[in-house]
Amino acid sequence: MPTPRPARALGAYALAPAIDDASAVSAFYDGLRDLEIDAIEHPLMAAGHPSLEPAWQRRHLHDWSLIVTAIPRTMVRLGEGPGYGLASSDEDGRLAALRDLAEVRDLALRLADEAGRPRVLAVEVHSAPAPTHASARGVVGSVGAFARSLAEIATWDLAGAEIVIEHNDALVAEQEPAKGFFELADEIAVARAVGGHPAAGGRPTIGLSVNWGRSAIEGRSTSTPLAHTRAAADAGVLRGIIFSGATDQESAWGAPWDDEHIAPRGDDPALATSSASLLGLPEMRATLAAAGDAALTFVGAKVTTQPPAADVATRLAVASATLALLEEATHPRPHP
Repeated sequence: MPTPRPARALGAYALAPAIDDASAVSAFYDGLRDLEIDAIEHPLMAAGHPSLEPAWQRRHLHDWSLIVTAIPRTMVRLGEGPGYGLASSDEDGRLAALRDLAEVRDLALRLADEAGRPRVLAVEVHSAPAPTHASARGVVGSVGAFARSLAEIATWDLAGAEIVIEHNDALVAEQEPAKGFFELADEIAVARAVGGHPAAGGRPTIGLSVNWGRSAIEGRSTSTPLAHTRAAADAGVLRGIIFSGATDQESAWGAPWDDEHIAPRGDDPALATSSASLLGLPEMRATLAAAGDAALTFVGAKVTTQPPAADVATRLAVASATLALLEEATHPRPHP
């Protein structure tokens, strides 16, 4: 039986206009309906954000499937206290992260009830805070605590959504991290321990996704996303690939190796400002090849644009050009 095609996803919230420009936000999400997108990445933002409101979601999320990521809430809460996170060995911090993730569970259940079908494809979770060997930074993460959290989440009714660990850049000695969470090998080990081993039959209940840019930031190399993709695929837990760019140069997005979701480089005029991106068509193709025959739930892109005040048409053009590159990487056009 052929493997189902993975959902084509876009990290729409990263590319959207400022949330306080309501008309531009509406025009942006409406414009995305003209693109070939199966799912959008939707964020669990900090408490009080408009996107948490059911009315906002009904107006802007249309009928797309969703990949819900907890990373925005996680980073805000880590800024308030370094003991927060699903991997925290501080029990209060771990339970606080579980309570926050329960909001995603409730969202998945409500949307499924309203639509009469599952709407949330995957819930992206994170191995925060950083591991205990970084205790000098005041953080208290442990593999055991992360496994306990995932084991509890695995008992929840998520209305059909998969639990997917989104790998972020891990701590590297003498290197300033963007996120600084767990190493990929530890996340794979937890996914296999909690979610089941593929050799035992069936599909593990815990998967993992690779963000190209964050893996490149971790390794300061375009080869790191390939290694991460291959390792997760070989372990049987690879569920998603998100193409988000990075650069080793000073650019309109900031300093080298900043986690700013720089768009890919390409010939389309909409991608002219991201010419310094290390991500392009060859890197997309190589990453997809590294995934082999992994049973992917989603493949997509998460990009931003410059300048920050770019209009809706510019943002939609960047989305369209990026997705066109992904389509070419996935289904190369025959040469004449």
